[in-house]
Amino acid sequence: MSKRSTSAGPWQAAAVMLRFAWAADRREAVLAFVLFALETLALTLFAFWLKQVLDGVELGVTSQVVWAAVGLSLAIAGGSLLAYLGNRVRMRLAEEAHYLVEQRLIALVGRTPTLAIHETPEHLTQLEMLEDAWEFGEVIPSLISLCATAIRIVTTTLLLLSVHPLLLLLPLFGLPALLLSSRTSGLFDRGNELAAEPTRRAYYLFGLATTADAAKELRLFRLGDALLARFHAASQEIRSIHLRLNIQGELIGLATRLVFLVGYMGAIIFVIRRAVDGAASVGDAVLTAVLAGQVLGLIASSADLVQFTWRGLAAARRFLYLEALAGETQPDKEAATIPARLQDGIRLENISYCYPLGQQPVLREINLHLPAGATVAIVGDNGAGKTTLVKLLAGLYAPTTGRITIDGVDMAQLDPPTWRQRIAAGFQDFARFEFLVRETVGIGDLAAFNHHGDDAVMAALRQAGASDLLSSLPNGLTTQLGPNWPNGIDLSGGQWQKLAISRALMRTTPLLLLLDEPTAALDAETEHHLFTQWTTTAHALRQATGAVTVLVSHRFSTVQMADLIVVLNDGQVAELGSHRALMAQGGLYAELFTLQAQSYRG
Repeated sequence: MSKRSTSAGPWQAAAVMLRFAWAADRREAVLAFVLFALETLALTLFAFWLKQVLDGVELGVTSQVVWAAVGLSLAIAGGSLLAYLGNRVRMRLAEEAHYLVEQRLIALVGRTPTLAIHETPEHLTQLEMLEDAWEFGEVIPSLISLCATAIRIVTTTLLLLSVHPLLLLLPLFGLPALLLSSRTSGLFDRGNELAAEPTRRAYYLFGLATTADAAKELRLFRLGDALLARFHAASQEIRSIHLRLNIQGELIGLATRLVFLVGYMGAIIFVIRRAVDGAASVGDAVLTAVLAGQVLGLIASSADLVQFTWRGLAAARRFLYLEALAGETQPDKEAATIPARLQDGIRLENISYCYPLGQQPVLREINLHLPAGATVAIVGDNGAGKTTLVKLLAGLYAPTTGRITIDGVDMAQLDPPTWRQRIAAGFQDFARFEFLVRETVGIGDLAAFNHHGDDAVMAALRQAGASDLLSSLPNGLTTQLGPNWPNGIDLSGGQWQKLAISRALMRTTPLLLLLDEPTAALDAETEHHLFTQWTTTAHALRQATGAVTVLVSHRFSTVQMADLIVVLNDGQVAELGSHRALMAQGGLYAELFTLQAQSYRG
């Protein structure tokens, strides 16, 4: 595990788990502990009353046999009832704790302003392992069980003391199992970490083979067997990792149990010899056999619970890891005030960016001034760094070097959620939110949606040129999107993109409007019409907030209307100026524009 994740000690992790249990359902947590403690008492009394029955039979004391039999029956019945009730409470507590963990995880990921948590393998591994960490929800009941088991071991040992003091040594034979349980749990956790990458690959391949996204190409290119072979290879790698570490864990477990069996057999032989010599009763011998067997089971159970709890501690440390990561991306000082209106604009000063684990920077020494109220187009070949630049402006990436300022204020000193509220954005790789149409658009500005309702949604649809889409939907704004839902319908790529554009335009007073290839799925004529409409929108925003509008398009004909065109080439600003100035310059922009115009005419 990473240095960040191991910086949290076991006590910190345990505190996190107890906090979750108390927050999930404090009444159930207390009730679970009480029920487990009472069950422990009932099971211990079972052995005690059994001894009394046997001693009464041996001595011929009928009243002792009767009362002991009643006690034995009550212990059996009570233990069974308490076990049932305890397990029900334990299950409810586990469900509540797991649900709370999922809630906190969603909130935690949402609080992380950049995309690093999704795009850095180290962070992604911790996130994925925590998503699958069902032990986190189960570990609270396990801690309660562990406490109850410890109490039961103590009471059982005290009963053994009544037979002979030497029997107090019996639990010591179980110490190796307890002491090495964290070691075996560490092997399990280590296996999960080593298998994280092939597991991610296997899940991806399984999803690719069983969902509709790639179904057409899989069949056309006859990729089924090739995909299955890759899935098999990833699965074999996962199994190989777990098998190797599981064998180590099983050998440790076997050795520790053999140690205890030596003590168990020794205790039985010792008491039987005492009974033969007349120094102990038959009841003592039976009591020892029963209690020694219980101690064996309790030691094994405790070792398993310690392993389980240790895994829960590892999950809690991952949660602390992600909390620390979210904290690292917050402003170090008190957040600066975001202006209501841009005066100077946005400046990029010596900006370079390198992806995690990347060898070469994607952007190098970018210096740009995006004036307040300007419409800025970014063009360049694929891989030039256009989308990366847009994500930097949106605060989704943090610059490797350099800084971005908003009216002179470093973006790193702004509160990320507050800054995001002043950004409207549409992306080429937009999300397909399978909600009602009104919700799919309205989530672009929840405040406006909650206040103005469908009026705000319709205004955004009209501004995006998507209002005609409603006529083709069976229930208009209340149509359920997505074929996976009852009465849900799927849309074409262009229709989904229109809704994504509408969502971006829900915010009516942004300081920054980002449109990164938002019309890639639309035809050239529709795109040109929309860009013309967005130019009008940009002019309105210029008057209202001094907003900067940034357009990214691979079609040069649509960016001519921009006030400023930025030409990126190999991660650097190659040219800068208006369409007319760049054409007169006769450089890269003019060359690319001419080539594209000729291809359209051809």
